[in-house]
Amino acid sequence: MNLYPLIKALSDGKFHSGTELGELLGVSRTAIWKQVQQLSSWGLNYSTEKNAGYALQQPLSLLDLQQINQLLKRHASQLQAEVVPQVDSTNTELSRRIASGQLVHGTLLLAEMQTGGRGRRGRNWQSPLGSSISLSICWQFDAGANALQGLSLAIGVAVRRVLANYGLANIGLKWPNDIYAQNAKLGGILIEVFGDFAGPCQLVIGLGLNYQRTDLMNELDQPVTSLSDLNAQLPSRSQLCSDLAFAIEQVVTVFSESGFKPFKAEWNAAHIWQGQKAVIIAVNDETPVRLGGVNDLGELEVTDTDGSRRFINAGEVSVRVKRDS
Repeated sequence: MNLYPLIKALSDGKFHSGTELGELLGVSRTAIWKQVQQLSSWGLNYSTEKNAGYALQQPLSLLDLQQINQLLKRHASQLQAEVVPQVDSTNTELSRRIASGQLVHGTLLLAEMQTGGRGRRGRNWQSPLGSSISLSICWQFDAGANALQGLSLAIGVAVRRVLANYGLANIGLKWPNDIYAQNAKLGGILIEVFGDFAGPCQLVIGLGLNYQRTDLMNELDQPVTSLSDLNAQLPSRSQLCSDLAFAIEQVVTVFSESGFKPFKAEWNAAHIWQGQKAVIIAVNDETPVRLGGVNDLGELEVTDTDGSRRFINAGEVSVRVKRDS
């Protein structure tokens, strides 16, 4: 059952009668009633009132494909946007297209809802309907995968710049790919590489941001926040998605010529764990260290307990801040 047309009709949060909805969608009032009963399967709460009809308990900021492509065109972007109501993961979907031989360079895929969103090292990323920024971009990178070190950090800088333009200040970055605010996770970046490590390759660059606070966020095992927690007056998801996607496109273009170095100072200024005690987590080992900044390659400087310093690569380990007991 395709519920998306009904969800769009109810997205304003106002009451709409079964007759009105039936005429709009070209189905009977009984069919509308049956569809409404399925809204909870999309994580939506609704109200019913006699003689008034049905209403979502919270309005949705749904994506407007036409507006997104118009905004991208205004930027002279090479990206071409697609919007899907529901997908397991935008990164996974673009990866499937690459594996099947489709030409997907410049594709910007956005989802209203992800059922199997992924973070770094296979971690799950929750994105209920209309409550998040869930986008992925496919891009041909001619320099090869070996030249990609630090790209996720550079994209974090770009995301921070876009959010600052909307008055969302004090956005922090955590090595190598997390976005934080108010000591809680706001979003993350996931880059996957397909092709030759020494020659041309295709990137799938995924970005997830919590746009609207949901009840599901209260059930997670780590502190999380949303853009709506930071600022009640947010741009539409369509506006924000187009701005973020174009910013990522610009980063990849600059990065292919200059690498991470132009973004290094901004990233270090936003590093939320600079100077803190942490543990480096490898396969069967945890090593206590103190965290420094990153170098021109995006490698993180750490100081061991004996005072020696070294740099670690994002592909090698995970880092977790050490909380004093």
